[in-house]
Amino acid sequence: MMYWKGAKTSKSQTQESHMKRGPERKVEIKEEMLITLMKLRLGLLNEYIARTFNLSEGLVSSIFTTWVKVIGPLLKESIFLPDPENIRANLPRCFMKRTTRLRDILDCTEFFIERPRELELQALTWSDYKKHNTIKVLVVITPRGKIGFLSEAWGGRTSDRHITQNNGFMDKVESYDQYMADRGFDIAGDLLLHRTELVIPPGARSHEQMSGSDVKKTKEVANLGIHIERAIERIKRFRILKTTLPLTLVHLANDIIMACAGLCNLLDPLIK
Repeated sequence: MMYWKGAKTSKSQTQESHMKRGPERKVEIKEEMLITLMKLRLGLLNEYIARTFNLSEGLVSSIFTTWVKVIGPLLKESIFLPDPENIRANLPRCFMKRTTRLRDILDCTEFFIERPRELELQALTWSDYKKHNTIKVLVVITPRGKIGFLSEAWGGRTSDRHITQNNGFMDKVESYDQYMADRGFDIAGDLLLHRTELVIPPGARSHEQMSGSDVKKTKEVANLGIHIERAIERIKRFRILKTTLPLTLVHLANDIIMACAGLCNLLDPLIK
């Protein structure tokens, strides 16, 4: 096992590592995996884990960084968008009453991070909505609640539309499908360019009272769209993401979020 020693590890050290035996392993591989999963799920401090396993805090940090960079890309394989035929064949009954063309449900979510030291980074990660420094990702789920797409992390200041346009999701959009999102998700025009439809709750017109049909449609779309919130809540049950992510882990944010989302996809379907 090549343990993570930081981004500045010299190339010569990497090349020479296979020529000599590494240090004696202090914990077994299964224990290192357990340490990683404990830190993800419980958000434990390195100090606590070090005392529990009789290790140094530096070694705990090295183990976690190494393993999260391994399991993140591995679990990414479980995050993909099925083809429309497969989705339609397995469409839950609650969606069939509303539409048979729905492919995905979209939303962006934010995770708290410590305030960066640099002023520019403070500005880029400041979220007016959360009133905190955050990172933001786009989450896309299938009608059964499986996480099908996860963008890389952006600064909390970035708009939902900008993230949706610049993370590769639009390349996966196929003509004549339907996508569901919250009312504030301003991507209807972008989807129309791909000949697809965005289903959102109807908005109130000025001070006019909503019509009965609009009220009914709003209720229907809201009841179906809430499943994206349930999927996001699954990810945030991992306490490492539920609390404020320290600056020392921000560089691992993409791998951490990917690992947590991939583990969620190993659970039973959210919608049956």
